[in-house]
Amino acid sequence: MTSKRYIWINGDMISSDTPALVVGNRSFLYGDGLFETIHAYGTQGRNLNLHLSRLKRGMEILNIDLPPFLDENMLSKEITRLLNKNRIFESARVRLTVYRNQGGKYIPENNVAGIIIEVEPLELNMYQLNSKGYTIELYHEIRKPVNSLSSIKSCNSLHYILAGIFLKNNGVNDCLLINEHDRIAEAISSNVFIVKDDNIYTPAISEGCIPGVMREVIIKVAPKLGLKVNNQVAIPVQKLLDCDEVFLTNAITGIRWVGAFRQQRYFNKISKLLTDEINRFTFPDQLKEGSSG
Repeated sequence: MTSKRYIWINGDMISSDTPALVVGNRSFLYGDGLFETIHAYGTQGRNLNLHLSRLKRGMEILNIDLPPFLDENMLSKEITRLLNKNRIFESARVRLTVYRNQGGKYIPENNVAGIIIEVEPLELNMYQLNSKGYTIELYHEIRKPVNSLSSIKSCNSLHYILAGIFLKNNGVNDCLLINEHDRIAEAISSNVFIVKDDNIYTPAISEGCIPGVMREVIIKVAPKLGLKVNNQVAIPVQKLLDCDEVFLTNAITGIRWVGAFRQQRYFNKISKLLTDEINRFTFPDQLKEGSSG
């Protein structure tokens, strides 16, 4: 028997199978909203300050009013309350969706925010590097435009969905999205890093990628390993043929190392080192300094 699940919507806890949104919801009609996907463990959301900071920037760009109660303390407490309600006590995916309240068509009647929080269990408690390297391909049927909307985790995700269909049809593990300048922007749900010697490179935000939370964590922790991260670069596709490693990052899975791009093969030495370090950073209460991730 499947246990009952609950969601959090505008302060209320309701059963996940209870109708909660009306047909006039602007996220449904126009993709008028944005979201965060947060890793939780032990009923605690992780890196909440980074997620909330990105969410606020996105809401400002979309001109959705920030509710005065939405701060890190409130978000932490409500995530914990929802995880406890759902009896999820280990690792979990938390999705926080913000949408503009209904009213109007292309011209909204107001900028008031509605909020939904959903949770679901994850198989792994902390970040674990994939044992088999990913295979990747380029998705360039649609280029990702570079503008102020490029950095938002928008509820309008058609570009990523079409890339996902391309992935499925081509039998690879992930796809790299190409920007309007024919350079690497990101993967379907991850940021992209390449490694050459002891130097790590990732596309600048100005290249059209999402400013990923795990991207920011990598930038913070890599220097502890004597590694230099250059996050202000443009990466042409040709660089995939002249690097030692390629890896993908997001807040849920941590690091996924790439084993192959077409005929090119890669190592995973730096990916392994960084996986231990991001575990220490994200789960400090589970992993004390000096222990293995």
